[in-house]
Amino acid sequence: MTTILGALLPIFAVIGVGWGLRRSNLMPAEMWPAISRLAYVGLSPALLFSVISRADFDSITLAPAVLAAVLGFISMGLLVIALKPLIKTDGPAFTSVFQGSVRWNGLVILALATLSYGLDGEVLVSLIMVATIPIVNVMAVTVLTVWGAHEKTPDIRAVLWRIISNPLILGCIAGGIANLLGLFQTGPIADVLALMGRAALPLILLAVGAGLDFTALNARRGLLALTALNKLIIAPLIFGAIAWALGVRGEAFAIVVLVGASPGAASAYVLAQQLGGDRRLSAGDVTATTLLSFITLPVAVWIATQVG
Repeated sequence: MTTILGALLPIFAVIGVGWGLRRSNLMPAEMWPAISRLAYVGLSPALLFSVISRADFDSITLAPAVLAAVLGFISMGLLVIALKPLIKTDGPAFTSVFQGSVRWNGLVILALATLSYGLDGEVLVSLIMVATIPIVNVMAVTVLTVWGAHEKTPDIRAVLWRIISNPLILGCIAGGIANLLGLFQTGPIADVLALMGRAALPLILLAVGAGLDFTALNARRGLLALTALNKLIIAPLIFGAIAWALGVRGEAFAIVVLVGASPGAASAYVLAQQLGGDRRLSAGDVTATTLLSFITLPVAVWIATQVG
């Protein structure tokens, strides 16, 4: 637990700095969307390309851990759908409970895995991202289409195209092709991409802090509590059980549990805004799970380390 706490402290410190910069107006609120977009569209794909293109896959057993994460997200989605008759709320709020229970902040977990487990952790989380981001987004779009509030028919094709053209996925795919062909692993282009990638995680963490909305914690506290329970307690248990059943052990087991225990992602708010979800509840989900994960993440990983 000491190792994971040591890795969490700088991550949450940078998140706190981002919140302080926005609150103090040293960097006005209107600047943060551009910063987030730069980190997400420009720098994060370079980071993922750099990591995957130079990874030694021969020394890493990846498939069972990636499969466990995929099945974990699908299982969480099915669980929340099964619980819908028991969740007494309107359709848009249910979609935000679904997103809050299923979505994960891959870049925060990538930073944590890198600090805690080095290159192997960085590679594994990167591959889990490329395998699960499309699945999670398709599930979220489907739920929002069925239960969201729509004044007009959602442009599903545009949303699906956004999923297919996701910069993180494209960065991972390009990195995999470069790895397979032995391209851009050294030399000026590799150095430029590595340098860009090193700037991605700090900016992402600052943007996460700037996006925290404490006023949204007052929105539907019962649903917020349910979402936090699903995301931070139930999900890591399910991910861990699936990983164990698939024979995943050691650091890979801990990383799968770490992925399951991830806080929510701000993209839930964006999709709720586009497809008729409860935006305020989604903002509260992200804020609550981000804050609580400082406690739950080290506990989850410590238990995973003892078990796996």
